[in-house]
Amino acid sequence: MDSAVTQKLKCPIAIKLTIPEDKLEEQKEGSEDCLYSDDYEAFNIPGVEYGISLYPNYDHVGESRFIFFVSLSNPIKIDANIKIEIKSANYIFEKNFVVFEGDYTEYEKLCTTEELFDTEKCFIVDGKMIIKIDGFFTIEKEAEDDTLLQCDNFDISLCLALWKQETKDFVIAAEGKEIVVHKWVLALRSPIFARMFESGMKEAEENKVIITDFSFIVVEKAIKLCYHQSLVPHSTLEEKMKFLQFFNKYDIQPLKNNLETYLITVLNELTVCRLTNAALLSNATKLETKCTEFLKDSIKKKPISDFDILDKDFALNLFKGTFCHMSEA
Repeated sequence: MDSAVTQKLKCPIAIKLTIPEDKLEEQKEGSEDCLYSDDYEAFNIPGVEYGISLYPNYDHVGESRFIFFVSLSNPIKIDANIKIEIKSANYIFEKNFVVFEGDYTEYEKLCTTEELFDTEKCFIVDGKMIIKIDGFFTIEKEAEDDTLLQCDNFDISLCLALWKQETKDFVIAAEGKEIVVHKWVLALRSPIFARMFESGMKEAEENKVIITDFSFIVVEKAIKLCYHQSLVPHSTLEEKMKFLQFFNKYDIQPLKNNLETYLITVLNELTVCRLTNAALLSNATKLETKCTEFLKDSIKKKPISDFDILDKDFALNLFKGTFCHMSEA
């Protein structure tokens, strides 16, 4: 039985196609040619291209049609969700469809050719027509390999046997739930826990610490990672970002460094803003640097998801740097 775990991968798509009125007029009487955008690659789905085109008078039948197309160089199932908008004419078209292989073309009537050139319909304004398209391609793929979270070469059977031992002597509590661990494992991983145990603090005397700034699920999985990554076979991106904060707070550097390296590999338009905030909260300088470089490179070229959640001070400095004019005296 195949036990592979799959995850959904989303790719945002967006095109703004501006067509001069004189180009539309040239096609008014009908033509085998059309007015089309460039072809664009889906940035995180290899071998996938897409674009949009417009026939002002499709096949001489007095209809204006637009065509959205997807080209696949390799067989793959894509769930597509698109929205095409002509704001000046209050026109919106939305469609969900599935692409499996080869070339896929979605034809849709926009209006009659007469209506397209009717000034009251406002498809053409100030000598041009502007068509905007946005949406998502979604595919299923095997979940990312989490082996980068592993920081030791200890035999898995040894680690699992250690985790199952009844000699655990310290309790970590969060949200009213508890997990029991070995003091020496925490001391080995974290100099902060080591100092806690040596200082005679209340936690050391009671053999218990209460953590209030992380959920129990995050605490439990982060502690298990201190034993071996095989104890946490799968976790969400949000959990991984919380692990990074946990490892930073308790100075668990080997795991933090490896997790930071892993998160850099999943950096894209959908994750960059969340990863940036996680990097800032976790003092993860390598991840912060990579996120900054990615944002500077993408901000003028590609749509970025969740930009509104980006740390405000970071965003302000980013804009200052990105839009600074370069001058030589």
